Formats: sequence, C-alpha cells, structure tokens
Amino acid sequence: MLKLNRRKALGLALAAPAILRTTNAFAAKELRVMAWQGYADDDWVKEFQDQTGATANVVFIGTDDEIWAKMKGSEGKDFDVFAVNTAQLQRYIDGGLTTPHDVSKIPNQKAVLPRFQDLSKVKGVMRDGKVHAIPFCFDSIGIIYDKDKVNPAPDSFESFWDPKYKGKILAYDNGEHNFSFTALTLGIEDPFHLTPEQMAKIKEKLIALKGNVLSFYTTPDEALQLYKSNDIALIWANYGQQQVKAMKDAGANIAYVNPKEGALAWLDTWAMTSGVQDQDLAAAWVNFLLQKKIGEQLSLRTGFGNTVVETGSAGANDKLVWLDFVEDATKRSDMWNEIKAQP
Repeated sequence: MLKLNRRKALGLALAAPAILRTTNAFAAKELRVMAWQGYADDDWVKEFQDQTGATANVVFIGTDDEIWAKMKGSEGKDFDVFAVNTAQLQRYIDGGLTTPHDVSKIPNQKAVLPRFQDLSKVKGVMRDGKVHAIPFCFDSIGIIYDKDKVNPAPDSFESFWDPKYKGKILAYDNGEHNFSFTALTLGIEDPFHLTPEQMAKIKEKLIALKGNVLSFYTTPDEALQLYKSNDIALIWANYGQQQVKAMKDAGANIAYVNPKEGALAWLDTWAMTSGVQDQDLAAAWVNFLLQKKIGEQLSLRTGFGNTVVETGSAGANDKLVWLDFVEDATKRSDMWNEIKAQP
C-alpha cells in the first residue's frame, strides 16, 4: 500500500468526550502508542494526558514493514494501540497480535460518517463477529483533471483511454495499483484477486493506456513538475488529496473526482494489541480521536479524509474500494515491466 509521508494530522479536541470527563481517571497509567507521524501530535497528546491523567508514550513509524517488525518482535507486548491500514491488519489478526475492541467503550463511534457507522460493512475491520479496528483516516485514489482542458468533468477511468487526451496524461508507475484500477474499469468486481484470464485482458488494456500516457511518475513532486512543464489534462492521482493540495498550492487550476467504477482507497484504523495493558485507556485514546474538531483539523492539515466529517476525499455517494492484498504482487510487477517495455 502506498505510503509517502502521508501523515501530518490531528488537532485540538472540541470538548472532552464522555469517557474522559473524569479528570485523572487513569492517573499513573501509561498508554503505549505506535502511530504514523502526525497521528499523535504533541498538542493532542498533551490534551489527552490532561484529561485522563495517564501518560501517552508515542513511537512513530514510517513503513508498514516497520510496524510488523515491531509488533512481531515483541509478540504485541510493547504497545497498547497502533495505527494500521485495513489491508495490513489482516496479518496481525491472523498472527493473534490484536485484541478486539468493545465498541460500547467508544461512544464517539456512533457519530461518525454513515459509511463508517456499521462496521460490519467496512471491509477488513471485523473478523468472526468481533471488531478488531476502528476506522480513523482514509483517502481515495481518483482522477485529477485540469479544468481549463477537460470539460465536462470526467466521471470514468475510461477517460484515460480517450484518444483526445493522447500524450496529455500522467499515470502512476506501479503494477499492483494499475492492474487493480484497470480491473475496475473493465467491470471486474474483485480487482485484488484476478484470474490468469483477467490478468491477460488487463495487460492488453494497460498496453493501450501506455500509448496514451505522456509519462509515469512515482512521487507527487515528480507529477507536479511534469504537469508544470507539459500540456497535461488528466492525472491518475495515486496520492489523492495530498497530491491535490500540493498542486493547488502551486497554483494549478485542477479538480478531483472519484470515478463511477469506484476508486481504490486506503483506510487507516486504530487497533489494540494482544499485549494491551489497559483496554479502557486504549478505548479512551480512540474515542478521544473520534471527535469532530479533530477530524476537521486532520483533513485541513493533510487533505486526507477523516471518518467524522465530510471532506474532498469522497462524497457521501462516491464508491470506494478499500485496498486489499493482491493475488500475486510479483506477477503483477513482472507483467507491468513487460507493459512498460512495449514500444
């Protein structure tokens, strides 16, 4: 799953949630947190500590592999709560490294956006009827378009194959995601577990896409520079709102849309470890973060969607397809290299 320093978030609490109203309710307690940079800023930690009387010790991580190494190395005993995306979460559940949440201890979960209220409908957070993670932050991977060059606004991935945009498209250099979004374009319901026949069909479609693309990029900065130096109409926005914000800050007259086929999307959650020392304190931490003002400031600072208030990442009716492990990442990478090698 994509990770490009996409964490710079959180803000101040609007008001103390019910679970925290008793001052020093957890005096002398310690909460051990593992989080992406920005998910536990100093002001947030101070606010939480002031309200609970507990000490929150935060360890920041930079990659999914680092989370796994720290969790697996201690068998979950070194931390109480950790931030993890839904696709990665599955191996922690499989490894017995999580403790299910008691959602009744997280009352703010009742006030989240409708798409996140019924956790049984949020792919990846539940297993065998138990809630293993609480949704917190997300972003979609949609289409950026230049408003001066694309009218009307695109509503489908098929725009990338439109001959009128030949040589005016930027796409992302990644076989795993490109096979997934092309699968959605072809109407394949599960873009993460493809048959050999589906892979072959997608390969043909991606070869055709290559003929329309000016360049493939790997970072938002690279995409921005290519946009500024060339006649670009459409960009497959692998970095979502982070990319949108950077381009708008640079003065680009662009807009963003999630296509009707569905947009790939990542979802970060808060999970409790198998070694959690105080489940009530861990629940208090998650509940503290699920506040309206925190959600608003999270999105303001990063551009990412939050689970409490609506943002530009996705409208209420936008279809999001949460990222999952794929059937064979190596095969996708090899096929993608074959596609790029096509004349």
